[in-house]
Amino acid sequence: MPPRYSKLLHCLNIQATWQFVAERLNQAGIDDASREATIVLQHVTHQPPAEFFANLQRMLLPEEREHVEQILSRRLEREPLQYILKSACFYGRDFHVDARVLIPRPETELLVEHVLTRAPDLPYAVAPRMLDVGTGSGAIAITLACELENVQVVAIDRSAAALQVARANAAKHMVSDRVSFIQADLISAIGMQVDAIAANLPYIPTADIPGLSAEVSSFEPRAALDGGASGLDLIRVLCLQAPTLLKPDGWLFLEVGQHQAAEVAGLLSDVPIWTATDVLRDLRGIDRIVVARIRRHTAQ
Repeated sequence: MPPRYSKLLHCLNIQATWQFVAERLNQAGIDDASREATIVLQHVTHQPPAEFFANLQRMLLPEEREHVEQILSRRLEREPLQYILKSACFYGRDFHVDARVLIPRPETELLVEHVLTRAPDLPYAVAPRMLDVGTGSGAIAITLACELENVQVVAIDRSAAALQVARANAAKHMVSDRVSFIQADLISAIGMQVDAIAANLPYIPTADIPGLSAEVSSFEPRAALDGGASGLDLIRVLCLQAPTLLKPDGWLFLEVGQHQAAEVAGLLSDVPIWTATDVLRDLRGIDRIVVARIRRHTAQ
């Protein structure tokens, strides 16, 4: 069990506590220790950034000291900070997250950005219907509903527990009337036509999961990570199913793992029904998003 720090923290102001937390996180090999220390202290003191930095000399209240100790002890066990605080920022909005769902990543913000960029080109751009496959926390579906006032989004996930989190996030962001949730395994049971499909499905090869950081391999839900032997088991199935749901000229947006984009793009390009297949890079230069469009007219 990590040591208790109550007596030490009793003597420290906010600035000194921040330095102490940052040093402990850094010693434990946790990346971005300074940033995490800032997040912890702002969370505990309930202060926005400007107020926080103006009050660095204030002594911590007893309940604040205890809260810092609890958070630090859990973080040193490598539990993700987002789970400890039950909060993750995605596309500028706060989402509730816990061990029932994958923590939203910046790479997935890129997926959303490309959906939004192509929204005016959807078959029914005035009132489009979109499908979010493997919604998890609901971050993709809810963000699309928040950014596009006229869109209806259907979000599906095979996990009933994940859908509980997603529904709560939809209510939090006041889009429950435009985001509906279905428990299903991929899209075979979805009896509707949609203008776009966005999916961030599990894409980590099974053998690679033990080598991931402890925050991921020990805490995030295995079912949200494991993409089978190649990492592409579910993505391959979705590529086969998607044409049955997409309207002519509809779009498919897929987030994929490193070194997977070329194979996924090839799967789509080899099928004549798809056109305009493209691969887009993330901020690290990794091929991350595969985009394809269904042809307007298909051969009979």
